[in-house]
Amino acid sequence: MAAAWEEIRRLAADFQRAQFAEVAHRLSERNCIEIVTKLITEKQLEVVHTLDGKEYVTPAQISREIRDELHVCGGKCGICVLPLDLEVINVDLLHIENRANDIVKSEKTIQLVLGQLINESYLDQLAEEINDKLQETGQVTISELCKAYDLPGDFLIQALSRRLGRIIHGQLDQENRGVIFTEAFVSRHRARIRGLFTAITRPTPVSNLITRYGFQEHLLYSVLEELVNTGRLKGTVVGGRQDKAVFVPDIYARTQSNWVDSFFKQNGYLEFDALYRLGIPDPAGYIKKRYKSTQLLFLRAACVGQEIVDQVEASVEEAISSGNWIDVATLLPSSLSVEDVGILLQQVMRSLNKNSSDLVFTDTIVVSEKFLSSCADLFSDMMQQKAEKEMKNNPVNIITEEDLKQASGLENSYANKKDKKDERRKKATEGSGSVRGGGGGNAREIKIKKTKKKGRKDADSDEESQATSTGLSNKQPEFPFMSQEEIQDVLKTRMQDCPEELITELAEHLIRPLTKTYQEVVRSVFTSSTSSSGASRRQTMKDLQEEFSNLYNNVRLFEKGTKHFTDETQTNLAKHLLKTACTDITNLIFNFLASDSMMTTENYSTITSEVRTKILGKLPEDTKGPLTKLHTSLNGKSVEDFLSCLDSAVDICGIMVKKGDKKKERQVLFQHRQALIEQLKVTEDPALILHLTSVLLFQFSTHCMLHAPGRSVPQIINFLSGKIPEDQHSLLVKYQGLVVKQLISQTRKTEHGDGDTTDNLEEEEGADTIRKELQEITTAIKDLVLRPRKSSVTEE
Repeated sequence: MAAAWEEIRRLAADFQRAQFAEVAHRLSERNCIEIVTKLITEKQLEVVHTLDGKEYVTPAQISREIRDELHVCGGKCGICVLPLDLEVINVDLLHIENRANDIVKSEKTIQLVLGQLINESYLDQLAEEINDKLQETGQVTISELCKAYDLPGDFLIQALSRRLGRIIHGQLDQENRGVIFTEAFVSRHRARIRGLFTAITRPTPVSNLITRYGFQEHLLYSVLEELVNTGRLKGTVVGGRQDKAVFVPDIYARTQSNWVDSFFKQNGYLEFDALYRLGIPDPAGYIKKRYKSTQLLFLRAACVGQEIVDQVEASVEEAISSGNWIDVATLLPSSLSVEDVGILLQQVMRSLNKNSSDLVFTDTIVVSEKFLSSCADLFSDMMQQKAEKEMKNNPVNIITEEDLKQASGLENSYANKKDKKDERRKKATEGSGSVRGGGGGNAREIKIKKTKKKGRKDADSDEESQATSTGLSNKQPEFPFMSQEEIQDVLKTRMQDCPEELITELAEHLIRPLTKTYQEVVRSVFTSSTSSSGASRRQTMKDLQEEFSNLYNNVRLFEKGTKHFTDETQTNLAKHLLKTACTDITNLIFNFLASDSMMTTENYSTITSEVRTKILGKLPEDTKGPLTKLHTSLNGKSVEDFLSCLDSAVDICGIMVKKGDKKKERQVLFQHRQALIEQLKVTEDPALILHLTSVLLFQFSTHCMLHAPGRSVPQIINFLSGKIPEDQHSLLVKYQGLVVKQLISQTRKTEHGDGDTTDNLEEEEGADTIRKELQEITTAIKDLVLRPRKSSVTEE
């Protein structure tokens, strides 16, 4: 032992001598740095530079300092504050983070959470603090702990779960893992919940109880579900764990069920609103569950039993069989809406399997087919009377193919009637002397081909097929029967016991069938009239030939008379001729062709331009072209163009025109002159006297007929200058001036009316003077024609 101590002393002495001995060779600081750098490069030495670059620190030293600092801080230390705390080491934060990660990986008791190093001792201390708070308050929430200790919730739940029952004396809510309870807290709440819900006698929203008594929501639902399942609480929770959850005690449910059963037994129906007021949130589901084996009809706001359905079926069937109507709403409870009554009625009609003739009006009224027929029969007499009146007032009659077969036995195409308000053209017949008759035995013959054009037949068949496919129902009725308001008035008068709504819908339903029936009545009346008066209404072939011949000759002779005037006057006379005599002969041709399309008129002179256009639409293409040109030429200025189109039209229509002769022309001239003279004898109108006299003097002078309007009289008088003696022409000019003055006076009187009395007296005096002068020379004017002397200086 002594030898050992001696040896130790000797070694200590050697060490001391070595320390105090002077070194023969020393390394400079630069050499030391180069050596250390070389060792670091060759990875033989692992050190870290300090921030000032004057010292080296090993990683082990850093780790040791971090552990010491974590211990000093109580088990929780932030990495970001370590550089400030480890001033002795004085290294960069990156090296500290690297060493901290190495520590966490090597030691399971240390964790890195949100940049903080935490060891188990800190978590134990934390659990003790939480337990103290839990025992004091009865519950703690993880969210509060997160704010207080600056730690994430998942980490706290995981850490605290391992210490429940060991350090923390409580339990974690399984439904809401964000709350920790103590057993005493849970027992206290269970007792409160049990007592509160035991005292409830009517449906109560759970959310109201949570707000009022401060229950923890998830704990309350868990305890309440447990108490209900074990039978400690008599009731049910409706709505699950939601804001609308309602606790319904069994005593209330029994009372509720008894009331529902009693009401349904007495009334045979259940209202959903009434069940809502009883606290049943799903009335339809409750009823289906309650009455699984009972046959019920569910409506929008109620459900009815089979007894009510059978009662309605019986009443409806009785009304239908008796040919009457019934309002189902009077048989049902007043609380049922109109919509529900309509749904019930539809179900009843389906179950009765009735045809569609029995209709439902205003959603609640069933009307039988017999009743509808009786309503329609009320208008039968009115239809017949109105149809007869319509036939007399309507100038254009449409006859269908079937009606035509019944009337004449002929087979022609089917056409629809185009009824337009007649635009009667007022002809300027005063002084025109247009003579349609008087052709006599020498009238030119007209041959009409009996064989129709093939194109006509094709077009007719096309029209028939088109009319058949289109149908009359798609067109606007030709003859309206009554308006809906008029039908309502008739129904109100005849059916006073019907409600206003039923009258309105009946009128709306009847207006279309009544109108359709009325068309058939009108067609029947027209056909009957056509059959009875066909001989008097339709022209015979001979009459057609004579009429066409007279009109054609008149147009040719009138056109010859217009050649004696200058261009402007000649154009005006031609336009007047086109609008009168030329239009008449055109209408005659159109009326003849319209008969093939079953369109006839009482008087062809009433045919307007619109009617001619419609007739053109019914004609085949080969006939439509020439007749369209003829129709268009009426709006031109040349009679020659019209006659050219007329020749083409009569050729295509099969009318053969024979050229006239001199003998017939002289006969027509004589008849025309006599007609004008007879008119002149009986008239007392100065303007008409002047017009007739001028036209007759023109015919005496030129031996040509003239068809002129009243506005062309001054041009005729100017033309007569030099054609009649000077005294006659002067008398005629004087009479013209008086007529003009009289017309001006009458116009002023009409325009001014009752004005200044003095002016009126003067005008009346002037008008009387003019009237007297006209009366004095009227006889002389008439005598120019009625007692002619050598009136023409050129007459042979």
